[in-house]
Amino acid sequence: MNRKKRKTAKMTNILRKISTFEDTAAKRPRSGTLAMLGVAAAGVAALCFIGCSVADGAWNAAFRVTWLVLTAMGLFLLAFLSRLPLQLTIRRTLLLVSMIAAQMLIMTGICSAKGMIPGFNLQGQVLLWLPYALAPTVLAVMIGRRLGAFTALCCTIFGVAMFPEGTNMAIILNYSAVSFVTGTVCALVSGRVHKREQILRAGFVASAIAFTSVYLLLCLQAAGTNQTVPLRGFADSFHLGGFMMELAITVGVNFVLAALVGGIMPALERLFNISTPITWLEWADMNHPLLKKLQIAAPGTFHHSLVVQRLSEAGAEAIGADVTRAGVCGLYHDIGKIVNPQYFAENIADQNNTPHAELTPEASARIITGHVTEGVELAEAHGLNNRIINVIREHHGVSTAYFFYRKALDHYEQEKAKFEEGLLDTCPEEVDKAIFTYKGPIPQTRESGIVSMADAVESATRSLQHPTEEDIRNMINGIFKGRILDGHLQDCGLTLGEIETLKDSFFVTIRTMHHNRIAYPKPKANDATEAVLALRKTEPKHEEK
Repeated sequence: MNRKKRKTAKMTNILRKISTFEDTAAKRPRSGTLAMLGVAAAGVAALCFIGCSVADGAWNAAFRVTWLVLTAMGLFLLAFLSRLPLQLTIRRTLLLVSMIAAQMLIMTGICSAKGMIPGFNLQGQVLLWLPYALAPTVLAVMIGRRLGAFTALCCTIFGVAMFPEGTNMAIILNYSAVSFVTGTVCALVSGRVHKREQILRAGFVASAIAFTSVYLLLCLQAAGTNQTVPLRGFADSFHLGGFMMELAITVGVNFVLAALVGGIMPALERLFNISTPITWLEWADMNHPLLKKLQIAAPGTFHHSLVVQRLSEAGAEAIGADVTRAGVCGLYHDIGKIVNPQYFAENIADQNNTPHAELTPEASARIITGHVTEGVELAEAHGLNNRIINVIREHHGVSTAYFFYRKALDHYEQEKAKFEEGLLDTCPEEVDKAIFTYKGPIPQTRESGIVSMADAVESATRSLQHPTEEDIRNMINGIFKGRILDGHLQDCGLTLGEIETLKDSFFVTIRTMHHNRIAYPKPKANDATEAVLALRKTEPKHEEK
């Protein structure tokens, strides 16, 4: 009775940890990331100040320093209150700083072109040349729309200090409005990019928004002063030809920037070790070398991986996790079985005649558990993302290859009995459980937890013969209960509600896979003969030449 109470208390504590993990993680910002974000804001502010060295007046310089310091502090506070630091790592912060700095340097160069380009009108035309969407698009595609929108705000605020002394304040205010709207909308649009050519769509959106916003603002400004639109620098007044020229310039500038973003994206991914959704979808391509090898060397494992991918995607979609990452991780989780495919059950045609019959339980366990290490090595050799590698490493956690462990225990008990009866001279060594245990660690992310449970559910339900809905439900509940009691899910961030949702999602998918087909009646012999004769009558006759 006491043992049962202890077991119940243990399960209660584990469930409490799982249910409260998400809230505690959200309330515990990483001090290192916060410090890095503060340094980033200060660094960008300093860079902007250096870029503004064209300012000659002491008051002007003092005003800019005050503006940059106050806005940097405001951005830091906004990021902290919105829990943005939880989304940042050191590499992501470096990417944020680099892209904002690049956009500010380009903007400084364009603003400095006054007098160098004949007819260049800083008071209006410059607003169509500025790269509003460069940094927001890159951050949105590589990290997410939320950080992309925050980047648009940073570029807007810091960009105010980029205009040279003497710039009309109305132009600066117009710039602020156009920059924030264009950058934010492009970030929202780019956050759902799944193909590299779709980045050009962000360039089109940036062109349309920038051009429309600039003309509307300048038209309103001109209407208030009874003047012509002070935009075009190649003519003294507004006309259709000038309108089309400025439109072409705006579209050209933004499409060049979009092409530049698409071109430098692979280099940025490798430099900052950040994978975009585009790259994740490329890893899901069945022509990937690892997946091609898996199809040929271990077709049973490949089919198992496809089912795990489907379960993982359905589960991730149900709880709001990253569907693409969960699916790709499910596709690669057993990639290590390429090395010794013949030792895994899904690749063995005759289960009564397996290669394990010639091996000791310890040797079999080393092969079975070794597919995790071999999978990690293959993934690293092919340059897969660290998230995929971590899922490969974590999907079995610290569980035990129980079949072979039980076999080793039975063999040990038999040998020990023989020794006690005097049939053996030496006492057999006790079974070392570590040999039969996966090295872990247990899943550390939601996607890893989803793939781990999808793998366990698919493997277990495969053994069911003509299962009912109750059989499938009981099997899934039993697997989840066992993993929870073992503490397998306590570090992955899945809440109790999400676990229940995963159960339901897995149940629906597995039930669909095990659906029954209608038994079609076989045609009678005379029916088949009549069908063949009828078919021959309908065939066209070819005349002999």
